[in-house]
Amino acid sequence: MNPYLILPLFALFINLWLFTYVLALKGKHRVVHLYLFYSAALSLWIISIILYWSFLPFHWMTWIFKISSISWLLVGPLFLEFVFAFLSKNPNIVLYLLRGLALAIFPITLTTDWIIAGVERKYWGDMLIQGPLYVYGINLLTVSPPVYAIFLLIFESRKEEIGFRKQCYLLAFGTFLSSVLGFLTTVLPRILSEGDLHYPPLSGSVTVIQSACVFIAIAKYGFLEIRLEKIALQLYAKLREGVILLSASDDLLYWNESAKEMLGFPKITATPEKLDLGKFLEGFTRRPFSRMDFKRKFSETKKISSEEDILPSSDSVYLEVSKSEIPISGRDLGRVYVLRDITEKKEASERINMLYSRVIRDLDIAREVQNTITTRDFPSSDKFKIFSYFRPYDRVGGDVLNCSESSDGSLEILFADVSGHGISSAMVAAMASISFNVFSRKGNKPKEGLLFTNDLLSSVVTQHFISAVFLKYNPNTRILEYSYAGHHAGLLLRDGQTLDLQGKGGVLLAVGTPILEDFQIQLKPGDRVLLYSDGLFEVRGSKGIPMGNTTLVEAVKKLSYQDSDSLIRSLVSYSESFGDGIMTDDLTLFCIEITG
Repeated sequence: MNPYLILPLFALFINLWLFTYVLALKGKHRVVHLYLFYSAALSLWIISIILYWSFLPFHWMTWIFKISSISWLLVGPLFLEFVFAFLSKNPNIVLYLLRGLALAIFPITLTTDWIIAGVERKYWGDMLIQGPLYVYGINLLTVSPPVYAIFLLIFESRKEEIGFRKQCYLLAFGTFLSSVLGFLTTVLPRILSEGDLHYPPLSGSVTVIQSACVFIAIAKYGFLEIRLEKIALQLYAKLREGVILLSASDDLLYWNESAKEMLGFPKITATPEKLDLGKFLEGFTRRPFSRMDFKRKFSETKKISSEEDILPSSDSVYLEVSKSEIPISGRDLGRVYVLRDITEKKEASERINMLYSRVIRDLDIAREVQNTITTRDFPSSDKFKIFSYFRPYDRVGGDVLNCSESSDGSLEILFADVSGHGISSAMVAAMASISFNVFSRKGNKPKEGLLFTNDLLSSVVTQHFISAVFLKYNPNTRILEYSYAGHHAGLLLRDGQTLDLQGKGGVLLAVGTPILEDFQIQLKPGDRVLLYSDGLFEVRGSKGIPMGNTTLVEAVKKLSYQDSDSLIRSLVSYSESFGDGIMTDDLTLFCIEITG
């Protein structure tokens, strides 16, 4: 055996090992594909060198040299194309020219003696006799691509991050080293010795240095997805979420530090071979689930030392567990669990529920208070009857209905609507009701009662205003005195007709002193006066169109034949039906019917 074959055989072994390793990884990146093409061409070149140095029949060698020239003609352009892809650059005119020249020179090599003129046998094997264009062709297609590639790798990587820049420098170094060794042992001696060689050419064999550097560069920068499992495990180890991987038989394949901490697993204890999550989590089940919450059994006590914290904190630890099946190997399936500590979320939810319960309890108390200051039991007389309906939008509301009877039998009634609804409106409504209780039974005019309320509340109420009607009815004379404060007109139902109770006035608390007037009307037996809050006609239909007061008045006209109690209930039902059962504000109705 020719001892000089050791060098190309070793180079071929290294290159084929790298080629097979990358091919087995099945990387889909374009950089990987181009490396495989380049490595395949390099392997063909080295195989050609092995054939050159195997002392085959001499008359075969000229054609073997010519046919195998395609390998070294393509190595340079293929490596340059790889460099463009590695740098994420689009190929330029230089690469296209080199590709075309390689494909054009190969048929010239086969059909003429311009590149390979013949073969000469040396002590290490056979050596080609160069034609007149050999040196130009090898310099152009074998030497110039690496030189240009080195320039690109160094120049284009200057602004890249340090990790990528290091791989570019490694590629440039490997390319420079293999190119220099190849040039010194193959091209330069031919130039100096007029085409003759006295030592074995190493251009093909030393190119494996370049191939090895390419392999290291793409491997370290992740193009090959080498050590993907290790990278994934490193990633999982740094996650705040706990990650646990179990086999179908509960063998512990992997868990990260977060999972150990969340389960309360002692750090000094050795990792168990099997892991039963039921020993750590209350109510844990092996039945299929995608995500569930569990309480940890052996939780470390958590203390909150804050004198200002009026709500107790829990010492329990709660974990949200997500579960999914995952293939491990072959047909074996494992289970991956992702754990998230939701203790703070649970504690916050419990505190919110506790605060909500307190608010609801306070609202219930406020509702009871509002019920006590809202007249439900009206005075009874053979001269009039009173009917009413009161329903707040929430547990408490901003409507006011208060009625009192003086010693002479006269009635004073405050019907008011505070802007908005909820607790703040209910507070203003309560103050307005208390103001009415202070003012009533003094025999003053309705206008004065409204102004008294405005003056009393204007200094403390800044975010609300009140629309109201103050009525004063004398059953002996059947005279109804009233004053409006921004409220829509009440209705007078008389002899089958529905008439507006005429009058108007400024809203309370909107300006310093509203402009108000007193009005009066002589009532007669059979008359009914109907007042209602705007919650009755502000409901919206299925298309979002509000009912409006005009539509409601038309409904009152059609329903006015009913008795007063039935009329009120029919109007409430009509409003609910129009709004599909969705009310938008407090709802209050009041009706006084003259009977004698």
